[in-house]
Amino acid sequence: MFKRLLFRPSLSFTVTILIAFTLIFTVILSVAVFGFRSAAEQAAIATADVSLAETASTVAARTNALVQPVLVLIREIAATGIGDKPANAQAGTKFLSVLTEEPEVRTVSAAWPDGTLLQAAPVGLIPAVAMPPLPAGTAYVLCFSRPGDAATSWLFLAADRTVISGAVFGRPADPRYTQWYLQARAPGVYVSTPYVLSLTRQVGLSVSSPLAGGGVIALDVTLGSLSDFLRAQQVTPHSTAFLFSDLGILLAHPDAALVVRAAEHGRVSWTTLQDSHDPVLEAVWNAYASSQLVPGQSGQVDVDGITMLTRLEPVETLENPPVLVAVVAPRRDFTAPVDDAVRQGTLFALGAFMAGFSAIALMSWRIAKPLGVLTREAQAIRRLELTAPLTLRSRITEVERLTEAIAAMKATLTSFTVYLPRDLVHQFLAAGIEPRLGGERVALSVMFSDIQGFTTIAETLDPDELTRVTSAYFEAVTRELLSAGATIDKYIGDAVMAFWNAPRRDEDHAARACVAALRARGVTLRLAVEFKANGWPALPTRFGVHTGEAVVGNVGSSDRMAYTAMGAMVNLANRLEGLNKHYGTQILVSEATRVAAGPGFVFRPVDIVTVKGSALPMPVHELLGIADTTAAPALQAKEADLASLGAWEDCVAAYRNGDFAAARAALEAVERIGTFPLAKVYADRLAVAGAKAAPGWSPVIRMDVK
Repeated sequence: MFKRLLFRPSLSFTVTILIAFTLIFTVILSVAVFGFRSAAEQAAIATADVSLAETASTVAARTNALVQPVLVLIREIAATGIGDKPANAQAGTKFLSVLTEEPEVRTVSAAWPDGTLLQAAPVGLIPAVAMPPLPAGTAYVLCFSRPGDAATSWLFLAADRTVISGAVFGRPADPRYTQWYLQARAPGVYVSTPYVLSLTRQVGLSVSSPLAGGGVIALDVTLGSLSDFLRAQQVTPHSTAFLFSDLGILLAHPDAALVVRAAEHGRVSWTTLQDSHDPVLEAVWNAYASSQLVPGQSGQVDVDGITMLTRLEPVETLENPPVLVAVVAPRRDFTAPVDDAVRQGTLFALGAFMAGFSAIALMSWRIAKPLGVLTREAQAIRRLELTAPLTLRSRITEVERLTEAIAAMKATLTSFTVYLPRDLVHQFLAAGIEPRLGGERVALSVMFSDIQGFTTIAETLDPDELTRVTSAYFEAVTRELLSAGATIDKYIGDAVMAFWNAPRRDEDHAARACVAALRARGVTLRLAVEFKANGWPALPTRFGVHTGEAVVGNVGSSDRMAYTAMGAMVNLANRLEGLNKHYGTQILVSEATRVAAGPGFVFRPVDIVTVKGSALPMPVHELLGIADTTAAPALQAKEADLASLGAWEDCVAAYRNGDFAAARAALEAVERIGTFPLAKVYADRLAVAGAKAAPGWSPVIRMDVK
């Protein structure tokens, strides 16, 4: 416990030097960057406050400029005595100067208490369907109507304001029920909510004021013109300027679609900031309503995690209701140059850091390189990677001696690893298993293989050639077994014992064992072709696979142990391999393996046997191949075996039921398709059998040979 508390992580010399350099440089750079950023951001925010205030004042002044013509026109009308209701449309020529001097003003309207209406507008703003045919050269139109008139009188004027002609067109409308007339019944200047303007049929708002002698005069401004004007008042690329009333009604915005919504019968409804579904407008209104934003001062609002700098300015001439200008811009638009400067400075500093880092790294590497090589060599030895030679030269005496010691240790281990199952050691290391005596009961799939007629083959070859043949054979077979996840237990002469699901757990161990047997069978077929080219004999191999519980672990003594599997099921796997000789088969598996492997394989029923050392009957199957037709051809069952499989299963079923006549008939069907050694075994049995089994007969075959 005391040692654990004193544990400190060890670092290489190079890493230690580089970490120290990096930490010192990082601290210095961080302090410099933080100080610069803080000072620069303060200056940027101060500049932003000035810019926002100037823009808000500009928009407020421009809005005031739209209202001034109304006041001037009212004074002119009063001074010229036209405050009384006019007699005809000619009186509207006094309105044309407003349309010429204020391009944002689209329509000038005047109405009197008896319903008389006089309007002036540029001809290009009025839809063709809303006015009579135009004579050539028309620039302005004047409209005049009185209560009781059958139609509205139209007067067409040229650009120099001379009258071209007149016409009568359209049903007169009563102005006394319009929004701009109703709101201006008391002294003052009023601004309406957005609505569809009667003459131009465009969405806009009206600025109106009462006349001294009775009546109301109004200027119409379309939302499109206001939006264009506000769109041009950008402080930054992402800033927004808009107008709203003290009641929270949005009056103008760069996006005119936000100001109004479509309603029934071609009408529109105005939008409040609170219900605009625009996060910027909602945030500004919430801050203004809660007195966090005050007109004439700058402030901040948060919009989806982004800090927005905000400035409110009142439009002094509009007090019914009060109208405010809001200019909003993301804080980062102003601090972006600071961020760019910090980024460029940081990149420059990083360049200097990389240069210094490289120089220090080079010096440290030149000092620590031999130690790093020896460390990697020791790690490779731990992984039993002993093939690469150790070539290291150093002027440091201690390093040179350590190199010689590791090279000697590596040569010694290389001599002994040829006697060790290196792949098993690798699995122990991967599974984290310590090499101590003991075992555990685990469900395993065990496979035994044996070369058919190996004794005879060995007698025909000289020792050196026999060694080359068997080495090539075991190298190829072992590679296939390991690729299928096998643990090689041991080599017993010409036989191989392997198992699955230990030390590394594998739920599909039975299926993997079957695949491994098929792959190994394919390897022996390929080797037969290669061996024939070398003048070597083929090595046909038989396999037995069984699945069940066994004790697996380290057995032996404390100074010499082996990792192996023990138990009756291991013996059964060995007996299954030996049964191949009796049945003429190549791969035999138990019923337990067939069930555990699943439906992905093709099996042929063989017999029900009791083997030596076991009293329990065991169904045995021949593994023919993988059921998937897209698998490699060497792993698939032969077409003839698949074609005769159904008739063969009928034959075996009839035989086990004691119906030998039916079994013979099914066997004949099999032989018509194609025969195989196992069919010959059953043919010999049925040749000496009657039509039916005798009472007490059992299909279980006793196999007393190993």
